[in-house]
Amino acid sequence: MKFRNASYYVKEAATGIWRNRLMSLASIIVVILTLLILGAFTLINLNIQAITDGIKDQVEIVAYLKEEVDSEPSLTQLRSELLALNGVQQVTFVSKDDALERLRERLGDQAGIIEGLKRNPLPASFEIRPQDAEETSVLADKIALLSGVKSVDYGQQIVEQLLSFSRGVQIFGYIVIAFLGVVSLFLISNTIKLTVYSRRRQIGIMKYVGATDWFIRWPFILEGIFLGLLGALITYLLLFYGYTFLYFRSSTWLYQNFLSVQMVVPEVAGKELLRFLFIFGAGIGAVGSAVSVRRFLKV
Repeated sequence: MKFRNASYYVKEAATGIWRNRLMSLASIIVVILTLLILGAFTLINLNIQAITDGIKDQVEIVAYLKEEVDSEPSLTQLRSELLALNGVQQVTFVSKDDALERLRERLGDQAGIIEGLKRNPLPASFEIRPQDAEETSVLADKIALLSGVKSVDYGQQIVEQLLSFSRGVQIFGYIVIAFLGVVSLFLISNTIKLTVYSRRRQIGIMKYVGATDWFIRWPFILEGIFLGLLGALITYLLLFYGYTFLYFRSSTWLYQNFLSVQMVVPEVAGKELLRFLFIFGAGIGAVGSAVSVRRFLKV
């Protein structure tokens, strides 16, 4: 686009939208309907990813210690070796007494069964938080080789299922968003095509007097961008306030009933939604217009 013609393109785009306001309104409605579906799924996918990431953050490796590792120097040495491993985020020591107290709390009313024990049978341990849950098994194997570590436990089967589920959700989300994006582009480009079709004589006249293809094309592209942005704005307001209402009605209930699951806060969801909808709305508006006007430039 030549900057000296920019004001002309903008003026022509605004004039075209106003003169064809019924078709422009139809285009905006199609944009809103398609973006509502796409935006709603984006919010769902965002919450699923947040839930799986939250569960990943709780993954930890428990390294049970040998009986002889009970002095402060040996514990300090082993702690330093653990922190030196690549991929370790945090290391927490759990003494034998702490482990017994945790067991007592978990047993609750049945804690009496351990009161008669003459000695504490539970080993001391280190709880290790990995930086990346995907590398849990590799890190666990390294920890198991350290001197002073008797055994390692990280719930291998559960962690592997969680990671597999997380990858599956992510791939499924990308596929659905890509599919909905193609469908949205098809619907919007066909709606815009009707607007362009009603102005085909104008395009033909401009071609005959010597206007270049891009000189004709830019006002239509700007129209598509404006309509896409307006549709994205309306969609954003509907989804954001609808999501905010749902968040305050459902978040506490989800947290209490589903293992501390909590929805993404509206502020964070709103920022992601705003960026996605406006980029996508402007993009499909521009591409839809460019595709629609192309056939009428062949005069």
